[in-house]
Amino acid sequence: MTAPSGRAGVLSTARGEAGGKLILLGEHAVVHGQPAIAAGISAGTRIEVSPAPGGRRTVGGADPVDPRLVRAIAIAAEGLGLPEGQGFDLAIEGDLPDAVGLGSSASLSVALTRALAGAAGTRLPSGKVADIAHAIEGAFHGTPSGVDVTAVLHGDLGWYEVGPPRRWESIVPSRPLELVVVVADARHDTGRTVGSLRERAATSPGLYRPLFDAIGSLVRESRSAIERGDAARLGEAMTLDHGLLRTLGVSTPALDAAVTEAMALGALGAKLTGGGGGGAIVALAPGEGRTLAALLDRPDRPAFAVRLPSA
Repeated sequence: MTAPSGRAGVLSTARGEAGGKLILLGEHAVVHGQPAIAAGISAGTRIEVSPAPGGRRTVGGADPVDPRLVRAIAIAAEGLGLPEGQGFDLAIEGDLPDAVGLGSSASLSVALTRALAGAAGTRLPSGKVADIAHAIEGAFHGTPSGVDVTAVLHGDLGWYEVGPPRRWESIVPSRPLELVVVVADARHDTGRTVGSLRERAATSPGLYRPLFDAIGSLVRESRSAIERGDAARLGEAMTLDHGLLRTLGVSTPALDAAVTEAMALGALGAKLTGGGGGGAIVALAPGEGRTLAALLDRPDRPAFAVRLPSA
């Protein structure tokens, strides 16, 4: 990775932040060449970098325990051209649930890149931020599709293709999308879930390719529905997508139960969001998202509304 220009190695205190992401349709199939529709959300991660003596790179004054975070920090420092002996401490905070399919690792990757660049006094073009953040994301998920980091960086609703090259095309809804996210199951390992499906698909392409193609068709139909304001058709596509993801083996009983409950309470459609194997669902509300969120919210199963505005 080529280091960007700047006065790398001379650190000051700086902050970086980034939101999370929500996949509306297309997860898993996007790794296999199909498009996805995703959006950036405001809940996210905030990181403050402070210079530290002795060459240690710490989080909250202590050595990070998660080896993936250690690797992520090393990738970010290398991408910014910081010498190995350059020490710093990270203060990490935020309001994005961790490991539930809402882009927590992508949010951290972008926030970390921005914070370290600011601390090094380096101005990064958006493409360089993306390159470093995508590399960091790999420390958490192995070979991710790139949709998470791309959605976090753009922050709006968009159409994503893995490429190469990666492609993002903003989508403007003709009317606002009122969504509800329900954190319905335990944290999950996205890399493991994606990797397992990738292995099964490689072993039996004739069985899995039609399912990925069907998800791609739902994504294309959903874009049209979003742009013409057909909420009923979008909801129908979301629910069908969940059925296909369930067939692919990436849903769980808790996610299925949350989808069923959301539909019983009037949602126009609902599905798991993100890697599956646990985590969250997203439901399309018939009215204000806050109303449906209040009905679905529980102490052990939080729900919150996300509104994607129209033009």
